[in-house]
Amino acid sequence: MDELIKSTAILVGVYTHNDKEFYYEMEELKGLAEACCIDPVYQLTQTLDHPNNSTYIGSGKLIELQEKVELFEADCVIFNDELSPAVLNNIAEILSCEILDRTMLILEIFKTRAKTKEACLQVELANLKYMLPRLIGARKNLSRTGGGGSGGTGARRGSGETALELDRRIIENRISHIREELAEVVKSRYITRSLRKKNNTPSVALAGYTNAGKSTTINSLLKYSKDQIDNKEVFVKDMLFATLETSTRRIKLENNHEFLLTDTVGFVNKLPHHLIEAFKSTLEEVTEASLIIHVIDASSPFVEEQIKTTIDVLNKLGCSNIPVLYCFNKIDLVKNEIFIPTSYSPMIKISNQNNDGINELINYIDNTLFTKSYSVTLLIPYDKGNIYNILKEKANVENTEYLENGIKCKVILSEHLYNIYKEYIKEE
Repeated sequence: MDELIKSTAILVGVYTHNDKEFYYEMEELKGLAEACCIDPVYQLTQTLDHPNNSTYIGSGKLIELQEKVELFEADCVIFNDELSPAVLNNIAEILSCEILDRTMLILEIFKTRAKTKEACLQVELANLKYMLPRLIGARKNLSRTGGGGSGGTGARRGSGETALELDRRIIENRISHIREELAEVVKSRYITRSLRKKNNTPSVALAGYTNAGKSTTINSLLKYSKDQIDNKEVFVKDMLFATLETSTRRIKLENNHEFLLTDTVGFVNKLPHHLIEAFKSTLEEVTEASLIIHVIDASSPFVEEQIKTTIDVLNKLGCSNIPVLYCFNKIDLVKNEIFIPTSYSPMIKISNQNNDGINELINYIDNTLFTKSYSVTLLIPYDKGNIYNILKEKANVENTEYLENGIKCKVILSEHLYNIYKEYIKEE
């Protein structure tokens, strides 16, 4: 799709009688358009039992839509659902402007937001997989331009059909090449995760709707880390899909408990399956987490719908067995008339703006990840002095005595460290 800067658009949606989320979806479609530098100038809706199989909306409504395009001098029309190649072609025969569906719009946003090589490859893969069947549909008229010669099944191929096959081959080869490149990234990430498991470093993944405040929450939690050297703040901006990169930071608490904190790409209603599949290697960070923090924009009037969308995506990823904390963010923006659900448990209310609830969040993470701890006294021989240095880094050393036969220390150990150093336990 050509770059859309300061374009105008008409939004189109079909309301089915049982679709309670329709108005929320249309409002979100408006936000997606604005995130793509498109100004929605008019909204056209139609009530049907289901979208029309040929033209999405009825033929009469489609003519009315063309009249609105001319009236508002709209550059494009954006449909609230993903359109099939056939429907896309049928609509194109009536409308005299660019046609986008919800999936195209989200793909375009992802394309403009992708920065790293991995994210760019993931977005390109999703885009190519979306384009492939639509390329075939766009070429269908050209494929009929068979050349001369005898009729019947022996007719030689025309230039249009040859162009279609060439385009298909190019796209399929590119898809194959991208998958190979992403496989290398997956392999590298798998090795990294294996090392984390070997070192028994627990991980926490932040998941949630786009623009719910996941990256801001990471930056707030970073302030509680003892080690600030490599813990750079992650990028934050008040916009949909501000970042597509997975950011991981190491948090070391005052008691020396360490865990990894990972931000993930935000979710949105009707997130295209092409994107979920393309970003699967990135989203696998969530499936490997010891705890998922579901960050929620408590000030959103559509909070229930956004929670449901995130839960649905997490279930599709296979995260149903991982503990989840519902973290209601932006409580400083919650007005009295906006209701914060109480049916989600466990839950914490926070404000990254005012730092409210962040200490409670840290304590919850600490208590959840390090449920088993052992208060013991160790006697470490002087020739094993490096163990004492490790304990100062990895455990909570409460007091130390230097005796003739070694270093005596009272220390609180995680289960992992207890199993490693239990041979040095000194009974008192």
